[in-house]
Amino acid sequence: MRRILVALTALVAVGCTFSAPAGEPTTLRVIMADDWASAPLVGEVIDRFEQDHAGVRVQVQGSPFSQIPELVEAARELGQPYDLAHWHAFAAAAADLAEPVDERWDAEGLSSADYLPGAVLDVTWGGSRYGVPLDVNALVLMANRELLAAAELSEDDLALADDFAAHTETLADLEAADHAMAVTASSWAAYGWIVAGGGQLLETAPDGTAALDAQGLPTFTFEDPRTIAAIEVLATLVEEGHAPPPLAVDLALDAVASFADGRSALHASGSWDLPIAQRPLEAEELVEDIAVLPLPQHDPTEPRTVLGGSSLFLPRDGEQQELAFALALALTEREVGLALAEQEGRLPARVDAYDAPLFATSPDLAAFVAQLEHAQVMPLIAFPEVAIAFRDGLDAALSGRATPAEAMSQVQATAERWLAER
Repeated sequence: MRRILVALTALVAVGCTFSAPAGEPTTLRVIMADDWASAPLVGEVIDRFEQDHAGVRVQVQGSPFSQIPELVEAARELGQPYDLAHWHAFAAAAADLAEPVDERWDAEGLSSADYLPGAVLDVTWGGSRYGVPLDVNALVLMANRELLAAAELSEDDLALADDFAAHTETLADLEAADHAMAVTASSWAAYGWIVAGGGQLLETAPDGTAALDAQGLPTFTFEDPRTIAAIEVLATLVEEGHAPPPLAVDLALDAVASFADGRSALHASGSWDLPIAQRPLEAEELVEDIAVLPLPQHDPTEPRTVLGGSSLFLPRDGEQQELAFALALALTEREVGLALAEQEGRLPARVDAYDAPLFATSPDLAAFVAQLEHAQVMPLIAFPEVAIAFRDGLDAALSGRATPAEAMSQVQATAERWLAER
């Protein structure tokens, strides 16, 4: 019922134009994350698509990224499915929300070799492809070189997970900085710290995807000691005042501003937060001399981080699947990806984009690209009920309502109950 109410609200928001009278243009219904739906470049691609497809009108609805699967499911239950959706195609397939597109890939001459391996994993479930990769990213550690020098730390000092807590204490003691690093209650960011620190949330295959049993179910490992240790580092930063308390789940804007104006020495994020992304911040002077580093690792010989980015998929029962797939291809063209990298700091999913001069002339972007081969898809996204429990457990640990061990024990119990109900 809640999904249906959400979908009804969404339909009202876009004018309830899902059914067009005879003779009206064909409407292609698209749902994307808010920041993508409002991006000028996306609007330009859609304008060109409409010019190239006479009689077609693309109707784009923006939504918080995390709410898209719920809206897609609710719209289908109402008999008014979207034609194209933006999320993680592998997780949409796991939830039975996406149509397989292997035949469409073949018809267009697409190959997995055309895309970065992590991007392909974002559209793959059960050995089949369910979408088209849109963009990729990786969680890295950005460091203010001036503040590192003031603390008499080198970039190499930040290489090991086991040493990181001591170094953040040194950085927090600097008079020039308010905090060592801002911590956000982002499940995605926490997963990057966890896998870099040698932990895991569920058993995985060699490529980092979920390892499933004969019934298609995972084995959850929230109580992995390395997982708890990684969360303890983040929670201790907040508890000891070396990081400001997170204001809300997945709220990162203050963390960006804090690093950009030099109040925080470190910032863990994706390339969209680089100064070259030219996001407006109300600061008189922005930090320019930054180092883009791997996350502190448990084992630097086998570096790991979390894969960011997204993909486009065809929701089940969409009425305009051929047009929707054509629009997905238009939004993921090489030149579009390069423009998004330059304007938005988003990294393209296509392999052939990385021979562009942009990545040779921007050392910061090149440093992000170097981490992509170590980045793993967050497989927990495919199990949304358990993912919500992890998010809530992370928030409890970072806010001090529970110790990391207590919080992850509670998440494990929730996961076990979920498995028992399958």
